[in-house]
Amino acid sequence: MLSLVQPQIGYLAILLDRLLSHGELRVEFQPVFDLRGQSIHAFEALARGPQGSPLERPDALFQTARENGRLYELDALCVRTSLETFARLNLPGQLFINVTQTLLDSGWLGSSAALDLLQRLGLPPSRIVFELLESDDLLKDGVGMEQAEHLHRLGFTLALDDMGRGFGRFEAWQRLHPRYLKIDRAFCAGLADDAIKAAFVRSMLLMAEASRSWVVAEGVESARDLRVLREIGVQLAQGFVLERPSAAPSREMRPAQRGLIEAAQPELYPLASRGSVEQSALGLARPIAPVQPQVRLEEVLRRFDAQPDLMSIPVVDANGRALGILNRYVLADRLWRPHVRDLLGNKPCAQVMSADVLKLDVSSSLHQASQLIADASFRHATEGVLVTEQGDYRGLLLVGDLLRLVNEFQIQTARYANPLTLLPGNVPINEQIDRLLASGQSFVAAYGDIDHFKPFNDVFGYRLGDEVIVLLADLLRARFGRPGDFVGHIGGDDFIVVSAEPDAVERLQTVPQEFAAEMPRFFNADQRERGGYEAVNRRGEAQWFGFPTVSFGVLTLASGQVESHREVSALLVELKKVAKAQAYDRVFIDRRQYGPQMPPALR
Repeated sequence: MLSLVQPQIGYLAILLDRLLSHGELRVEFQPVFDLRGQSIHAFEALARGPQGSPLERPDALFQTARENGRLYELDALCVRTSLETFARLNLPGQLFINVTQTLLDSGWLGSSAALDLLQRLGLPPSRIVFELLESDDLLKDGVGMEQAEHLHRLGFTLALDDMGRGFGRFEAWQRLHPRYLKIDRAFCAGLADDAIKAAFVRSMLLMAEASRSWVVAEGVESARDLRVLREIGVQLAQGFVLERPSAAPSREMRPAQRGLIEAAQPELYPLASRGSVEQSALGLARPIAPVQPQVRLEEVLRRFDAQPDLMSIPVVDANGRALGILNRYVLADRLWRPHVRDLLGNKPCAQVMSADVLKLDVSSSLHQASQLIADASFRHATEGVLVTEQGDYRGLLLVGDLLRLVNEFQIQTARYANPLTLLPGNVPINEQIDRLLASGQSFVAAYGDIDHFKPFNDVFGYRLGDEVIVLLADLLRARFGRPGDFVGHIGGDDFIVVSAEPDAVERLQTVPQEFAAEMPRFFNADQRERGGYEAVNRRGEAQWFGFPTVSFGVLTLASGQVESHREVSALLVELKKVAKAQAYDRVFIDRRQYGPQMPPALR
């Protein structure tokens, strides 16, 4: 047996030597899609050996390199080839490159040779994302961790791969604060049918908000899983359902991909609508007594004759599982011919029931309820909707009632939540302020927006403008997540923060600095070097603008000072104007004590 195995190992070593000597390495790219912006955010480089050879697959290629002590050479060749191919294809966005700890420990990634290569290719470090693999233990000897921190200081972006496999990932996450967290594909496969996986992804999003990281879902292979990811709130995704790796990938999103992502668009406020449908569908559903499939049709017809207002009767099995519907008008259409009722009267009613009926589970989202209405035929509208709970019959809902329910909650979500950030809107903001005023406790209210946002939006487009708004929303969420905190989004780039916590002002003062630290990544190298850009101002004149900043007017309130949210709103508008007029400090705090007599400007 040994005589047969040894030549094969030698043959793979020879193939590997030739690959490394002649640079016979191929690179394919898989797009990372922005589900919210409906665009290509980045490309991940995937190394492949010579086509048709035993080393074509990456697992065989890297295993052979590891066994022959040549992993560093292979990984360095992968990085160089990925960079050169990415630049030659002139692909947009960022480039994700997997790196092993062997290459990380060598220091080559941050060496002058690697930086010179990037300069020749015209690729700034900020466009390169080094993906740190799960199989490597960054904390084992500290060298890899130190090199990763060094790369971060040089301007490279870091990503942690395969999040969820082990606790070592969380230690690296806590220390490195990577920009991207890639969820292990095991948690994305079959997500639509696994509540535990969905709960894990939600928890990842909550933790990512705290570290201001972006979550990337890997290995998305079904449209159903993609839809659940969108409903949960994941923004970035890659997988076969969107596009397979290719040596010549599309530089822009294709119509088919856009249609797939649009089909996965969630409702405006998924968390609210999930609970709303469950509560209201059960409340509206009519508790019509069902029959079992073996009940004679004649008994069903006599029940219809005795109850003229009864339009449909559900059919369930012995365990209460919903099977179908017997509808008055459908039966009349089927039995209108002479003697048909006599022939079928003693037959089981299951022979004439409608099995292809509308069913709505109580755990369905508002989007799913809307889709159910859109797919309904005239017959379905006549029969009604079976309301179920994990398949068990719970009641019958008229399609008209379901339509009114969906319309009502769509209106409510528009009033109660901002569709871009999903933060509470005007109505909850006013209610929160009035609630605190009625309680008599002291609190802080702040009103802020993004300075010079309109010229930025005009020059760079609404998609990038939305990203900046979402950035501010994420920063506020991260800073104000305690029980006494409340963050609202009035609309556009305007936000409200209300907090009864004692250190609310101190936490708010850090937000403008954090926002300023994030802004350079929205600009190119020339704009970053110059510190701004030129645009047309509101008077139609060319004007120089620095990077957008954030200003907040802050009001501290004690018991009895004002009576309603309207007075608070009027005060905050004036305070925000003062904050925006200041040259440096972007948070203006008014600590005056207000009573029945407000300032003249506010009367």
